[in-house]
Amino acid sequence: MPQIFIAIITTLLIIAGLAGTVIPFLPGEPLIFLGSIVYGFGFGFDRIGRGIYVALAIFSAFSLVVNYIATSIGAKKFGASKFGILGAIVGAFLGFLIGNITGLLIGPFLGAFIGELLRARKIEKSVKAGFGAVVGFFAGALTRVLVSLVMTGLIIYGILK
Repeated sequence: MPQIFIAIITTLLIIAGLAGTVIPFLPGEPLIFLGSIVYGFGFGFDRIGRGIYVALAIFSAFSLVVNYIATSIGAKKFGASKFGILGAIVGAFLGFLIGNITGLLIGPFLGAFIGELLRARKIEKSVKAGFGAVVGFFAGALTRVLVSLVMTGLIIYGILK
C-alpha cells in the first residue's frame, strides 16, 4: 500500500512539474526532480540510477537559470533597460494571475512596455523592448518544456530499465 501512495505522489509531482514549465513562478523542473527523489525513497535510488539522478539535478539547475534570465536577455537584446526587464517579469506573473494563459501571453509585453514608458523612453522603443521580452519569455519557456520532457523521459527510462 505505501508503494502505491509513493507512486501517486511521484506522478502528481511530475505532472505539476510539467505544468510548471509554462506557469510562471511554479518551479517545474525542481518538482519533477523532487518526484524522482520521492520515488527513490519509496522504491530505492538504485532503481532509477545515480547517473540519472545526477543528470536530473543538472537539468533542474539549468532550467532555473534559463527561467530567470531568458526574458531578461530577450528584452535586453531589443533595447530594454532594467525597468523594462523588471516590468516583463512582473508582467508575466501578474498577467498569469489576472488572465491565466491569455494574461501570460500579454503580460511580459505590457510589463516591459510600461516599465520602459516609466523610464521616460519613447513609445517606439518601449514597444520594441516589450516585443523582446515576449521573445525571451517564450524562448525560455520552450527550453524549459524540452528540458522537462527530457527529465520525465529519463525518469521513465530509469524506472523501466
